[in-house]
Amino acid sequence: MNVKKVKLADIDPRFDARIRPVDGGFAQIVADSFAERGQDTPIEIRYGSGEEGAPKYILVAGARRLFAAQILGWDSLDAIISKLNADQARLREIDDNLLRDDLDVLSRARSLYERKEVYLRLYPQTAHGGDRVSEQVATVATCSVPRFTVDAAARMGISERTVRDYIALYRALQPETVRALQGTTLADDRAELLYIGKIEHEIEQVVLVKKALEAGKKPSELAEEKVAPIPTEAMWLAMGRKAAAKIIKMDAPVQRVLLEELVKAGLISRDQIVRGALAS
Repeated sequence: MNVKKVKLADIDPRFDARIRPVDGGFAQIVADSFAERGQDTPIEIRYGSGEEGAPKYILVAGARRLFAAQILGWDSLDAIISKLNADQARLREIDDNLLRDDLDVLSRARSLYERKEVYLRLYPQTAHGGDRVSEQVATVATCSVPRFTVDAAARMGISERTVRDYIALYRALQPETVRALQGTTLADDRAELLYIGKIEHEIEQVVLVKKALEAGKKPSELAEEKVAPIPTEAMWLAMGRKAAAKIIKMDAPVQRVLLEELVKAGLISRDQIVRGALAS
């Protein structure tokens, strides 16, 4: 194992692009350990693209350790330089996360969803489908690389069906919904995540989740509450027929939530809502 000192200024940590946000509290614990004992385990990095202005190295593993070094004001860390490409490095990060016991349901689902995409780029021969399905299935049967669900299930100690269920759960969520849920208690509530995923309208799903988080309630609880009457189609059509076509199909509780969000954003006023309700 070839370990060398690398300047932090030469490493792109890509904290924002990581599967799990770096926990500042845990990084502080690592920093305290560094201050007392020094760095025990090197981080792992890979070479950058080599293009002008691009970082010399990119972090593969050790985000908490790198963050801890920044807290302490260190200018360098012990590091191992790997020869992994971008997809191989991402697969390494995902697998490291999947083996953690503290990973919430949403993060596990996202990790498996992205792992499948990366895995199929690395091993396209394991994919089923296409015009010559029978040939491809035969190829998979004799291939030394297992298909994605077999490999993921074996690494995590779960069934292939469970792997597929996690991926289906994540696919049903809008990107904005995922961003809103990350780091909340709802991110580890499987039943509630499944409920949210059943809301097919993009706007409806995102708005209901954000409103529920603001109210400190579950989206399923908020949707069941009795609400006051709201404007009918005439009011929504004033916003434009394309937008109205989606909104009119929403449940009344969700329409009310959306109205409140529009008022907060300054797009409509409460007087307009009242006039629209009286006119309908």
